[in-house]
Amino acid sequence: MRIGVAQVDGVDTTDVILRLMSKRRADVVFLSGVSYAGFNIVDAGRLHRVLRVPVIIISRERPNNPSVRRALKKHFADWKMRWDLVRRLGGIHSYSPTSVDAPLYFEAIGISDIDAKKTIQTYCITSRVPEPIRVAGIVAKGLALTGNELRTR
Repeated sequence: MRIGVAQVDGVDTTDVILRLMSKRRADVVFLSGVSYAGFNIVDAGRLHRVLRVPVIIISRERPNNPSVRRALKKHFADWKMRWDLVRRLGGIHSYSPTSVDAPLYFEAIGISDIDAKKTIQTYCITSRVPEPIRVAGIVAKGLALTGNELRTR
């Protein structure tokens, strides 16, 4: 496991991920959403080109891209560049690992939608969320709690 830090509302998340992935082998990159540290948006196409593996962006709720666009336009001088990263993700697809699960939403770069669904299903072991994203969320919450405790001392 490797941990990186991205600037809040910056433009460095893609570079942070590429540094974390350097000299590492992966078959797929799962992202829990495309925006980190506020509106620090990942260039998923660049990740795919550099790492030469598919990138699958997972969301538990359907992304509200019109709201994202409005927020970017309101708060960022470079909103067009940030919006372009979101727009280039293509269509939003849904997938339910089982018939009783609420759907996950995903965007896929460098892999067909059908193969992305198969890949998601392969990694859904203990919940409707792929294990890499589920575990990363647990670790991130633990780190956030630890960081808050350290700041209050």
